[in-house]
Amino acid sequence: MKALRLIRPGQVTVDDVDTPALPAGHLLVRTAAAVICTSDLNDIRSNPFGIPLPVTLGHEGAGVVVAVADDVRGFAVGDRVAAHPVHPCRRCDACRAGMGHLCGAMGHFGINLPGTFATHFIVRTDRARKAGDLPMPLAALAEPVCVCLQALAQAAGQPGERLLILGDGPFGAMLAILAAAQGFAEVVVAGHHDFRLGFATGATTINLADGDGPGRLKAVAGAMGFDRAILAVGSASAVATALDCLRPKGRLVVFSAVHQPEPLNLVAVHTRELEIVGACNDEDRLDEAIDLLRLQAGPLSRLITHTFGLDEYREALDLAEHGRETAMKVAFTFDGAEAGA
Repeated sequence: MKALRLIRPGQVTVDDVDTPALPAGHLLVRTAAAVICTSDLNDIRSNPFGIPLPVTLGHEGAGVVVAVADDVRGFAVGDRVAAHPVHPCRRCDACRAGMGHLCGAMGHFGINLPGTFATHFIVRTDRARKAGDLPMPLAALAEPVCVCLQALAQAAGQPGERLLILGDGPFGAMLAILAAAQGFAEVVVAGHHDFRLGFATGATTINLADGDGPGRLKAVAGAMGFDRAILAVGSASAVATALDCLRPKGRLVVFSAVHQPEPLNLVAVHTRELEIVGACNDEDRLDEAIDLLRLQAGPLSRLITHTFGLDEYREALDLAEHGRETAMKVAFTFDGAEAGA
């Protein structure tokens, strides 16, 4: 099969590789759509998590089942499925404590399991869901929706509260779309690109690149501040902005990884009793995500602005990396996959 592989930081190529063997409890899926994530771009740029290389990239994907292991029940050849990349081991202490999303021995597409930027991938049946008639690029957003739901759960917002989302990339927009149904009195998305802010359906948007942008954010925050904030950009300076905009006893959710060091204003955390929590992967929110992909199909589908064939990977990756005024989510689509070819 064809697969887009990371050979070393900065070097990717489409190679002919063996189709993965089909273990017990797994499905072999002919990929129909696979969406590029910011973390894929980070892996290509610098491999910050030390992934053993080479590796087939990609972790957001959907397709058509072309083979099922002998012990599998509930799935059949021809089923259209969405896949979750995180495969908890189900044996470690975290898994036994109900925290499989924080498993220390998990399998993960594009890290220690072959990813979805390939004509086929395998997925364990508990990490797959039937997608029915969902368009395959939309179904490929199942895991991004899952992790956004986790971030909102970690925010623990209450009806009538105000939420600040820092970051206008695909996740910032997706968080805004999903938050709109959670009873917040106001959702504000702050970023630097008018094009991207336009996808934050139902939210107040503030462009911090404008001369008065930071002042507008402070004015909107008001004297009391936001109740909750979610960091949806990997910027250390955005952490300081979020903390500065929170009310006393407000909560910041660190959703995007911040790799560069930045002094943290612990005096503010201390004197205003602020809370800082993480959000990583998700606590089995796949069923909820599939339901929301149906309910919010319009605004979520809009996030996929461009599609490419796998052989056009250079153009696709470049657009996903640099097209902040022209692109949101960029997807690979695969000919013949809908028919299980």
